[in-house]
Amino acid sequence: MDKISQRFLIERMIKLTSKSFITHKKAESQEDCQDAWCENKRVGRYAVADGATRSFFPKEWAELLVEHFCKTSVPYPTIDNWETWMKPIQDTWHTTVTDKVREHPKFFLVNSLSSMEPATSTFIGLEFDKDRGRWRAMITGDSCLFHIGACGFKSYVIAKSADFTSRPEVFASYEKDNHSEPTFVKGDAMHGDTFILATDALAKWILEHEETGMADAAFSNLKQIQNETQFNEFIACARSNEDIRLVNDDVTLMLISVEPDQPVNGEEAQPATVATSGNKLNAERLSSISRLLFWVLVAGMLGFFVGGLIGLILLFVFVKD
Repeated sequence: MDKISQRFLIERMIKLTSKSFITHKKAESQEDCQDAWCENKRVGRYAVADGATRSFFPKEWAELLVEHFCKTSVPYPTIDNWETWMKPIQDTWHTTVTDKVREHPKFFLVNSLSSMEPATSTFIGLEFDKDRGRWRAMITGDSCLFHIGACGFKSYVIAKSADFTSRPEVFASYEKDNHSEPTFVKGDAMHGDTFILATDALAKWILEHEETGMADAAFSNLKQIQNETQFNEFIACARSNEDIRLVNDDVTLMLISVEPDQPVNGEEAQPATVATSGNKLNAERLSSISRLLFWVLVAGMLGFFVGGLIGLILLFVFVKD
């Protein structure tokens, strides 16, 4: 690899920092929450899913989707194999649900299992190539991926708050129920970029702020959240806001910041050069001062010697007279 290619790769290498939060609908508990999220920081994979409440065991399906995507051993899905990619967790979901129904054989559960009613969920799976500064994502439904960077604000795949509906596209736990293809997107991940993965209620709230010119304030509020307590306080405040109100729904937020993995060529050389130049300048100043003091001392000694000599001559003259 030539030096130009090496420099390009070094400048593209990135480091990722992330924080994730999840909460339930008002008047429900966390056990009722149908959202799920997962991350694998080592390989740079992040995922969120929003299980459809009216489907059959959606929480289990949403959790399987995000965990499956983030596993190191699972290849990234493509437009050609995404249905095959889901097959292992479809089988796992069916086994899990069958065991749950056997433990609690209520009529409606048995009937739903027998009629093969599916669990459904929206989904975002985001993967970073940290060595090359690239990203790619698979998205289905109304959970949104937002990319904020030097090029501005981009939303995938819903662009307007008015486009949210009660029947988004979903991944289903039975192959027979997967009728629409996911969307695959990709791009560059630059130093300073921010990626936000949000389930539908928060995604719509973000787009409403963007449409009213208040996106910067919204992103600032999200970035300031550091823990679950602050997240829950933010959700409560957003749900009661009179201007742009957050819909009462399960909410998942994943925020990923992109930073340089190591100093970009030249970025740290300048401070070092400045420091070196400063030291050199200080040394030159000290040297000049030392030379000045030396000559002042020499002049003083010379003046003392000349003055003394003149004094002796005058004394000799006066004594002689």
